[in-house]
Amino acid sequence: MWKILKTLFILEKSNKKNIFTCIIVAVFVFGLILFVKTEDLGNSIKGKSGEYQSLSSALTKFQIVDATDSGNGSDLYKNLVLQQQFVSKQRMAVKMDRPELFLDTAIDLTNLRANSFDMEGFDKVASNLPTKTENQLDSAFYQYIKKTGIPLSTNSFSFFPFLVYLFGMLGSVWFIFMSIYSCGIMVEEFQHTSLIKGYPITFDKYVIAKCISSMLLVVVFLLELFVCSLPLVYFKGLGDPSYPIAIFDGIFDVYPIYKYLGISILYMICISIFTILLSVILNVLLKNMYLTLFLELLLYVFPMLFPNMMNLIPFNPFNYLNFSSLLNGQTLDLANPVALNSTHGLIYIGISIVIMVVAVKLFLTTGKLKKV
Repeated sequence: MWKILKTLFILEKSNKKNIFTCIIVAVFVFGLILFVKTEDLGNSIKGKSGEYQSLSSALTKFQIVDATDSGNGSDLYKNLVLQQQFVSKQRMAVKMDRPELFLDTAIDLTNLRANSFDMEGFDKVASNLPTKTENQLDSAFYQYIKKTGIPLSTNSFSFFPFLVYLFGMLGSVWFIFMSIYSCGIMVEEFQHTSLIKGYPITFDKYVIAKCISSMLLVVVFLLELFVCSLPLVYFKGLGDPSYPIAIFDGIFDVYPIYKYLGISILYMICISIFTILLSVILNVLLKNMYLTLFLELLLYVFPMLFPNMMNLIPFNPFNYLNFSSLLNGQTLDLANPVALNSTHGLIYIGISIVIMVVAVKLFLTTGKLKKV
């Protein structure tokens, strides 16, 4: 088994598809670093300027009215005017290097926004404001900062915050990436069975060895993400790996960066194993890489097309393959909100992996291969 695994890994390592994939991953990370540096993402002054402009756009949807307590403006209009004032106050706090003022104002702003969601006419300005979930994440973050006394960061992304941004982006497309990468994993073997008949192991062991060698390359891709992100250390510094990140895991909570990255990597590894095994089984059934890819993508978008099914079938592993949306609580903003738990997602994906491994061991035999 070890010899065939070593042979397969050598073959996979020299495969042009894998080399091309490594290049794509590197280009993506370097491009994202350039984008972050150019856009100065994480800069609080720039971020608050964007918020101010969004609130200004929201206020243009109202007639010019008196926003004072005794004025003729609606409650929502008065609320938005106060929000704009708080955002201006935060910009001033950053410029004057007064993090305590920024933090207190941020907490007041989240409370003010929480009141606006139930006000009449909010639907007209909803696109200009953070969602209820985003506001709750902000509230959890700022309350945690206030409680613990951790210094508030208002600078651009450094290395560790960039990794959070990077893995957050990859979380929504990792299953798609792995589906494209693995959709033809066993097609060549089924088309040319003579390629593997000479191996001194059973076909099910060969399939497991092929999956393991593919996963070793996935580990290389993950390491590449960290290595290619290192230039940001030179430009922006290392950052604090224990800095808090607000997440949703059944409840609104705060994780340190290293824990968020650990969960993200665990999800990416589980999704990779899940996708590779699914591709193997679909290759056996469909004998075509394009049909395999189409069916995998269809299963992936099915919960998005029919979100009510998430409540009906919460154990469906495809509900949890976009782990960024889970940790950001985006399913709470659906027309019919769904509170998916990322911990449960890992359990359901893990159970699915075990079931697929058993299926491979039971049904993929040399005899089956001859019938294909």
